Amino acid sequence: MIPILLENDEIIVVDKPSGLAAQPGEGVHDDVVAVLERQLGYRPFPVHRLDKGTAGCMMLAKSRQAAGKWSRFITDRDVAKRYYAWVSGTPSEEKGVIDAVLDGNKGAQEARTLWNLKETWNLTLTGEGSSAGGRLLVAGSELISVSLLELELKTGRMHQIRRHLAGIGLPILGDDRHGDFSVNKALRRAGVKRLMLWARELVLPAQASLPGGASILASEPPHFAAFREFLMRSGTLRQPNLSQPTPRPRRSGRLGRAGPIESTK
Repeated sequence: MIPILLENDEIIVVDKPSGLAAQPGEGVHDDVVAVLERQLGYRPFPVHRLDKGTAGCMMLAKSRQAAGKWSRFITDRDVAKRYYAWVSGTPSEEKGVIDAVLDGNKGAQEARTLWNLKETWNLTLTGEGSSAGGRLLVAGSELISVSLLELELKTGRMHQIRRHLAGIGLPILGDDRHGDFSVNKALRRAGVKRLMLWARELVLPAQASLPGGASILASEPPHFAAFREFLMRSGTLRQPNLSQPTPRPRRSGRLGRAGPIESTK
């Protein structure tokens, strides 16, 4: 059963679990739409999508007309979409903007992501002598940093957050397509296996069906809570050393496709 965070005459916002596809597709055995159809007794219409591995706020509509209406709100940036992500590395500033064109099925598209650093931890990982973003994970152990970022989408391109963060050298932990594969492999040995991206909040505009608007928060995913417990056992919380940056905080340019693209985040 999928938790419902908000429901009115036009839409529902659910707390999508990690590991469940957003909608039907090739090779998909179950998905949010199918689960909600069984749960609610009618088939809802997705307003936006989340990756299978992404947990958190997902909006669906009760009719095609409502789906079109709320899709336009998202396109016009009347709906704020905010995320948390655990990434490999430490940014050089406390906040930044990524402006980088993303290539996809529709060609090159402008894309903008805002980010804000929440915290950074030092963590010791074991490796097998492979390269990881300019570091060498040697046999034994290697001290790396991981950071929690708050992000806001200003556009909704395919895999935007994942590709933008990888493009500035801060790949999301557990990202098996755009991530740091050596770090991911070492983390899997420690039991960290899921994509560390959480669609934490939707902020909706005031409408006749939603007087006053709404700010909707999803619950913390179990794998996020488990990762924090792992950090508290095995890591050290620290203040970011902004004098020794890892990547540049702002990126402008163009990023190409990296494998097939399935969804917007």
